[in-house]
Amino acid sequence: MASESENRPVRKIGYARVSTHDQNPDMQIAALEAYGVPRELIFVDKASGGTMKRPMFIRAMKTCQHEGSEFVVWKLDRLGRTLGGILETLETLTERGVEFVSLTERIDTKGPMGKAMIRLLAVFAELERDLIRERTKAGIARARERGERGGRPVAMTPERVEKAKEMLAAGERGNTVWKAMQKIEGPKISRAAYYAWQQAWDVENRDPGVVGE
Repeated sequence: MASESENRPVRKIGYARVSTHDQNPDMQIAALEAYGVPRELIFVDKASGGTMKRPMFIRAMKTCQHEGSEFVVWKLDRLGRTLGGILETLETLTERGVEFVSLTERIDTKGPMGKAMIRLLAVFAELERDLIRERTKAGIARARERGERGGRPVAMTPERVEKAKEMLAAGERGNTVWKAMQKIEGPKISRAAYYAWQQAWDVENRDPGVVGE
């Protein structure tokens, strides 16, 4: 005889994300609805996946608190830009007794293949962290060979560092920040010198890291 929990309908919570306001999430929403997620339980962010501080993502996670629920995405990378961040979310869901479904990769943690996939993600997340550390060490070594103190470019003056941190916290990156550094009084700063500083900043401040879109 089936238990009450087995007969209880699964509550499906959907999450969709596009990186910019110019992109359209309709395809993701349609796929989630086709899977059976009610429209009122689909949460949509128009934001980069480099941070877990996304308002609709936070609301979706708060809604998905009860054992027996499903957290559904169109594609795994909608959760975030790093394996470490994705794995952290999956571990949180597992602790709550919430299943996870990714429609594109056909990942469903209710089955043994889905659980095996999570274990593989943990292995690759650790590899990702090791690669970031190695790249950072190599960048510091190259900076020292160029005569730059402490592995960070001398051109990153305190004024530039303060402005760069402010812009990075606001989601600005790469060329946009580098060009802003050029406008601040100080030694000439090359693109490579700024990117070496940004890479080191990413490792020190990552949640758990930022590597690509």
